[in-house]
Amino acid sequence: MNTEQLTAIIVDDEAEAIKNLEALLKAHHQVDVCGTFQKPEEAIGEIQNHEPDLLFLDVQMPGKTGFDVLKEVSGSLYQPIVIFTTAYEKYAIEAIRLAAFDFLLKPISEEELAHALQRIEEKQEQPDYSQKLQSLFRAIDKPKQLKFNTSTGFILIDPREILYCQASRNYCELFLNNGEREVVTCNMNRVGKMLPDDRFFRISRFNIINLDYLKKVERKDHSCTLLADGEKIVLKGTPKNLKVLEEKLSSS
Repeated sequence: MNTEQLTAIIVDDEAEAIKNLEALLKAHHQVDVCGTFQKPEEAIGEIQNHEPDLLFLDVQMPGKTGFDVLKEVSGSLYQPIVIFTTAYEKYAIEAIRLAAFDFLLKPISEEELAHALQRIEEKQEQPDYSQKLQSLFRAIDKPKQLKFNTSTGFILIDPREILYCQASRNYCELFLNNGEREVVTCNMNRVGKMLPDDRFFRISRFNIINLDYLKKVERKDHSCTLLADGEKIVLKGTPKNLKVLEEKLSSS
């Protein structure tokens, strides 16, 4: 791999994030951005066709994550340099670090980008690429428990156990698939940032739902029906949020 001139593809669902990264990369003449994509599905085919040297992959995107994209395009003959870009998300960063991939926190700074590219120049090849990939996929496939503080201590919950979350002033109620309810001492915004956004969606100011349990959306009354162990839970959303939800599910 020639580190003097690298072709690169950027994949990020936010147009502004792509624009900012492209602007920063203009100062680094060794990197030639040959493509940018907001939809992971469209990026995969182009990556497979052109096999760029360098991939900038956003971690959290509708439909497919940056991890999903990497899993689909990587092979024994194609081993790109990968830099993940992400807003702070504890478990994604832990998985990336564990597998020894590079990452940049959003908003990306000129200094951090320069350091990342410098690290690339110092690493002429990636002899342990397959091992790094396996480490990454094991880390992201491993069930994760989230720690939530309560009024008397804390609880550990696997996000897959959460049916939906409901705002309760400065607290938040977590409704679980075993019928139990937990009250945690953080607000809905904080809880939303902790949950994986590829599986959870905020339908209103008051509710975040687990998409794995979503069975029906009614446009007329803006309601969402969740189904768990034969029990139906109906929650109200907002027209705007439900439109975004439909677009998210259509692109997945």
